[in-house]
Amino acid sequence: MGQRGPAPTPTHLRLLRGDRDSRINTREPLASSDLPVPPEGIADDVRKIWDYTVRELAVMHLASSADRDALLCLCEAVATHRKACAILAKYPVLVKSSMGSLIRNPALAVQRDSAHTIRSLAQVFGLTPSGRSTIQAEGSGGERDTNPFIAIG
Repeated sequence: MGQRGPAPTPTHLRLLRGDRDSRINTREPLASSDLPVPPEGIADDVRKIWDYTVRELAVMHLASSADRDALLCLCEAVATHRKACAILAKYPVLVKSSMGSLIRNPALAVQRDSAHTIRSLAQVFGLTPSGRSTIQAEGSGGERDTNPFIAIG
């Protein structure tokens, strides 16, 4: 079941805004600032996407080893989306079914589903313009700070 209402405001941002003490989660777990390490055995195409994405997240100080599995899902969705697009570039949108009638190419559903996963996870990771607009990186008012802690709102 999905979450109701907007996503909760992280503690970092609540502190910056000066929220009441009763609204501050003083026991919120902090994620490691270590870069995520890819799991063994991932496909080569997924690994290329992983390397690119982790590099971009590291530059933005948004990579954490705690995000490994969600990041893997994002990378696999990107690879799946690319494969579905390649199929759709070769074959028509409507194909003949085993009964001889025209049906939608099943690759369309794969493309749509993986695009939805990509949009959702890319937003969470700050890999879209609107996703980045909700993130306040420490020291972003001038020279970039190397502090890995960020506030997401």
